[in-house]
Amino acid sequence: MSVPDLHERLEKLNAIVDPSHVSRSEKLMEDSLLFRPIERFPFINTSPAQGWQGFPYSEAFYDMEMMLVNELASPFQGACNRDDRMYTIRANYGVGTVASLFGCEVSLTMNNMPWCEPLSEKELLGVLDQGVPALTAGLGARVFETERFYVETLAKYPNLKETVHTYVCDTQGPFDIAHLVMGHRIYTEIYDNPELVHRLLDICTETYIAFTNAQKEITGEGNDWHFHSANKIRGGVRVCEDSPTNLSPTSYLEFCRPYNERVLAAFNGGWIHYCGNGKQMLPHILDTPGVTAVNFGNPEMQDIHALFDAASPKKIGIVTWVIPFTPEDAAHITTGITLAGRDAHRLCLAN
Repeated sequence: MSVPDLHERLEKLNAIVDPSHVSRSEKLMEDSLLFRPIERFPFINTSPAQGWQGFPYSEAFYDMEMMLVNELASPFQGACNRDDRMYTIRANYGVGTVASLFGCEVSLTMNNMPWCEPLSEKELLGVLDQGVPALTAGLGARVFETERFYVETLAKYPNLKETVHTYVCDTQGPFDIAHLVMGHRIYTEIYDNPELVHRLLDICTETYIAFTNAQKEITGEGNDWHFHSANKIRGGVRVCEDSPTNLSPTSYLEFCRPYNERVLAAFNGGWIHYCGNGKQMLPHILDTPGVTAVNFGNPEMQDIHALFDAASPKKIGIVTWVIPFTPEDAAHITTGITLAGRDAHRLCLAN
């Protein structure tokens, strides 16, 4: 056993987890993201909690027990802080997990999250001829093994079995995957060779769907709601749109939205995340059938009032808003959002 005190750690966490508290928080989060009246906002308290020692990521990447310990740091923080987070963990192998199925080489640099290298022209043409790759290729088999280990291990601890949810690994989204597989030249190929890009996007979309379904078979997660990043969100999946923030609205509508629609239709909807500004594509995201929520890696670049006014008529929630939420904001936005921050922000959370 690589973590000799793993059982003691899990017993410790099992003892402090309160399933009734988590159940109340879950109902609060559901009500908010269904735009029902709520007595207060669901709040993830990011204040540190002492007493849970993790491992360097460079070691945990190769060791499922260490990775489990690292992933359980968030549930431990939530149990100590008594906030409204959902207790979520995943097989955390980085943004290149799906790209690795196609043969992209994944590498670690110190304790940073892994990155992957794009395929050569010859390798890319081989992918296009092959179609959907084996789901156990690259990091796929390790993801499945890790998820089975999580589920089987936590099943021995009643409170953890009830409250801790293993969610889908970092699957990104169709265009993000295609960007990782093809490299930065995808931004010129959408003009020079759009048919090639569409062929790759079609395969990436089908791979995303198949790989996600295979994980849900292991975790038992459905598609009416799903757990992800300490939240419970309507629909079955998350789509990352970091790479499309560099596209024009016209290119976004051609190369992103149709493939996202296919993904969302396959899983009864879901939410979209992106970092950066992205305001040129935000209206099209909010108009995409199946989108139930949005999340921003750089919320400071967004206008929360304008965002809420555009999203709320469509019942699209705002997930994990992580910058200060003022009394003025709380007067304008009374539901449809989950918040994150330190204890001091609680002064602004009563609506």
